[in-house]
Amino acid sequence: MAQDIHNALELVFRDLSDENYAESFDFYRLWFDIGHAYHQIPSNHIFNIIWRYKSKGSTIDPSRGQLIYLADLVLRFASDAESDHILAPHTSKLQSRLSTRALQEFFANNMAVMRGRESPDYTIVSLIAYWANLGHVEEVAVRNHILQSLISHPTLHDHQAYALIILFKLAGATFEAYVEPPVVDRCFELLKGHCIHDLGRYGNNVGRRELERTKQVCAPLMVRAAIGLNRIFRR
Repeated sequence: MAQDIHNALELVFRDLSDENYAESFDFYRLWFDIGHAYHQIPSNHIFNIIWRYKSKGSTIDPSRGQLIYLADLVLRFASDAESDHILAPHTSKLQSRLSTRALQEFFANNMAVMRGRESPDYTIVSLIAYWANLGHVEEVAVRNHILQSLISHPTLHDHQAYALIILFKLAGATFEAYVEPPVVDRCFELLKGHCIHDLGRYGNNVGRRELERTKQVCAPLMVRAAIGLNRIFRR
């Protein structure tokens, strides 16, 4: 039945690994072709399955310095699907469409987190950075929207600081090539002051444990941001 094929394809992608990639991709391609031809598996199945399982196997915990999502398999599968003679007719501009969906979620999530309605999704931020490097994010978004949306609020909140660090770590050269220098300067000014501001919120009653914990979290993140651009922070 169509649902059996649908479930099998989901399971293959969910269990994808470096070790089984070639075999799993061939299996997926064969059964997608069968399912589409005889059981009305929808053409958007590939898009939906990548989006649903884009976070598989990822662990992102900013409090432990874990910020970067390694998306090698997701990007590899999407790229191979776009170039495969069987899957290509169902994957026109797949990564561009995925990046558009990621941007929609990114902007909506940023505002929702500000209102306390959602948790930040750093997997999406990482994917946007990867797709920006690969040219799948529209230039106008890179030039005018992504960084600007994170620094448009009066205060740089934790999730915005972490997002900036991810973007600069993974796609710093891309953003510097397109974004106006004053915007990049402002991002770094806010990042430099972010942890100092966090310490200040405790006032004179900051405890030693809280102070040390904040230092442990902030210091590695600031170093990672600097390394990501292969430069020191601007004055």
